[in-house]
Amino acid sequence: AWACGAIHVGASKDLTGPELAALVERTQATAVVYQPPGGQSDPLAALRAVRAARPSTVAVVHGHGAEPGQHALSQLLAFPDVGTQPPAPAGPHDTALLVLTSGTTGRPKAVMETLPALWAKMAFFADALSPGHDDVHLMYLPICHAFGLKLSLMALASGGRLVLLDRFSGPEAVRLVHEEGVTVLPGTPTHLTLLLDALDTGRHRVDTLRAAVSAAAPLPPGLVDELHERLGVELLYVYGCSEGFLTRTTDRADIRRGSVGRTVFRGPEGSPPDGSVAILDRDRHAFLPPGEVGEIAFGASRPVRYWAEPAAATDGWYRTGDLGRLDRDGRLFVSGRLKEVVNRGGLKVASGEVEAALVGHPELADAAVVPAPDPVLGEAICACAVPTGARPPTLAQLRAFLDERLARHKLPDELCVLESIPRSGVGKIDRAALDALVVGTDLPRERLRPAARPAGAGRSVPGDH
Repeated sequence: AWACGAIHVGASKDLTGPELAALVERTQATAVVYQPPGGQSDPLAALRAVRAARPSTVAVVHGHGAEPGQHALSQLLAFPDVGTQPPAPAGPHDTALLVLTSGTTGRPKAVMETLPALWAKMAFFADALSPGHDDVHLMYLPICHAFGLKLSLMALASGGRLVLLDRFSGPEAVRLVHEEGVTVLPGTPTHLTLLLDALDTGRHRVDTLRAAVSAAAPLPPGLVDELHERLGVELLYVYGCSEGFLTRTTDRADIRRGSVGRTVFRGPEGSPPDGSVAILDRDRHAFLPPGEVGEIAFGASRPVRYWAEPAAATDGWYRTGDLGRLDRDGRLFVSGRLKEVVNRGGLKVASGEVEAALVGHPELADAAVVPAPDPVLGEAICACAVPTGARPPTLAQLRAFLDERLARHKLPDELCVLESIPRSGVGKIDRAALDALVVGTDLPRERLRPAARPAGAGRSVPGDH
């Protein structure tokens, strides 16, 4: 696509026909290159949906026979050179790809990115990992999203080898590390936990590993230690967004503290340097001092452009929608999303802040928070927990563990034990799926007090429960 000046758009292989057709219509795509997912009774149904929505879009099929009106990729690649001059490649300021955001707060946006900007992001990872031609990179993160795309291109651009795993499973990932001699292992905390669970050091060789890269969710201190002790890897922890703003750290002590890297705070004077970080008041957008929680903002010398939508960062600051704080040494800590809050009796509690504290419990493998309807508080804090063993901690034990880490009104009111937390392909909590699974269902849970307010009960005060 880039060699002929076209714009590349990565699309998830899990999109349904209507979803793919909507993306094609939204981007006015000239062509769709499609490999049908396995195990489907009608593998080309999605392409027919695209044709019905936008007949002018060319359909190219890989790994399956083409239907009338479609083209087989193998035949196009074998087509003889007809001597035509291809269009010019993209210039340094031309849009070269559209990066779809993860869509955690609504319809994904399409970030317009140039090739120099993409190269700079790959260099950001390369500076920390020093990849070479001897490296073998295991990839099961979606290449259609920013994280997987940049790590994959970095691997290939540095002459390394890329091992692709279509569907992640802990046993399959361990097998590939063992058989392929994997040296660089990316993954979310959930992926890395499942891989360690499947690891049998008597059967699996993992001494080829030298680095692990993680993002998208808090890293429990116990997991950080286990990655070092059992895999012997240096850990690179990354925080960022599809818009291209990133922080990173390989400092084990900082990662165990929950930091996503160090930065230099820049005040409001003058134009902020690209990538500088500030914490803004959520309402007035005033700059907050170290220690105070507000919205994380990155300095941006150019506006962030979205396909067919208004630009962002037009005033020099890109507002992430994430909550966080800076300490006095410049460490950045992420608390959660602005819109992912529990309104507990009028007190706003960031789900991510409670989740980051929960995953620090040694007997929890994963955790998440959902707002549960409550007749007194309006919304109660329901902790959804995946235990490491057969006996999960009780609600009282969890609250005692969190008591020194969170204010009293942020402690969970309910505990729901789950086998797993639903997550997206990039490892972020699937809030809609989690709400559907927990809220309003009859899943057993432990409550601090009765679910319904007793008749004639006095009005309770937020923070007393």
